[in-house]
Amino acid sequence: MSLQAETNVLPMPKDMRLLHLLITLLGVTCLAVLALRFGMRDLTWADIGAAFGAYDPSVPEQIVIRDIRLPRLLAAILTGAALGVAGALIQGMTRNPLADPGLLGINAGAGLGVVIVVFALRWSDPSQFIWVAMLGSAIGAVLVFSLGGGAQASPVRLLLAGAAISAFFIAITRGVLLMSRQSLDVYRFWVLGGLDGISVADITALTPFFAGGFLVALVAAFLLNALMLGEDTARSLGVNVGAAKLISGLAIVLLAASTVALAGPIAFIGLMVPHIARPLAQQNMRWMVAFSALMGAGLLLSADLIGRLPILGGNMQAGVMAALIGGPALIVMVRKGGGRRL
Repeated sequence: MSLQAETNVLPMPKDMRLLHLLITLLGVTCLAVLALRFGMRDLTWADIGAAFGAYDPSVPEQIVIRDIRLPRLLAAILTGAALGVAGALIQGMTRNPLADPGLLGINAGAGLGVVIVVFALRWSDPSQFIWVAMLGSAIGAVLVFSLGGGAQASPVRLLLAGAAISAFFIAITRGVLLMSRQSLDVYRFWVLGGLDGISVADITALTPFFAGGFLVALVAAFLLNALMLGEDTARSLGVNVGAAKLISGLAIVLLAASTVALAGPIAFIGLMVPHIARPLAQQNMRWMVAFSALMGAGLLLSADLIGRLPILGGNMQAGVMAALIGGPALIVMVRKGGGRRL
């Protein structure tokens, strides 16, 4: 069902949207604190205070907080927020509530890049995959936008091009994996998507791409408000439709490619978060971007926190947990909303 059908909903008062945004921010902050506190290793609130107030690198508990849990926390916030915003933008740009950043060939391109370097160069350290995954994601997205018609691409043509490029890349990836057992062993851990082993250096290297993506997304949000009503309506309001698509596409590529490079392909967040945010944002893309960023960060923080519980072995990948949480939640939303939200 088209997102245009939801434009008849009466807008929520701005003060209520701001209140809900602040409540969401408070919830994400609480999750962030819990992510520092809980995990396989038993830590106390005093350990957290000491790690940031009087850091002693000889204390194991403080090393865990500063060198393991803090980078993991920052990575979860960055990647979750980026996936949420990228999902909101692509659904707004294509006017398709089932659109997902992975449909633009980004995940498939990154996966192919990783497999090629593992097969040809025998790389095995996930920290080496960042720039290769970024390059593969960018190539995939550029091919999709080019085949889809560039600035003049229709939503249907863009999604078809994305499906075709993704299928082509996945076929090559599987072919390489069949020829190399080593490539399969390395790839199968990366492709699940997770936050293990991410360092501050990895986050720092990709921060400019995340920052650029968020800034471009803010610009795109202003343009997409009119585009969501239909291209003809947007043109009548003086919006340059081609420029709006290119700016939105650039933001999606920067955000989604950065997340894949940092944490691997994590599913469901980019698809589900916009549906949770939409009733609160009331079709205003500027509010959608804000709500999607916070909710995406909160969802991935929750997935990572649950995956680190001792009852699950303490090492469940965040990408797996995000799918386990997101799948049933999306089904419940469909059944309760009777499909109206979708």
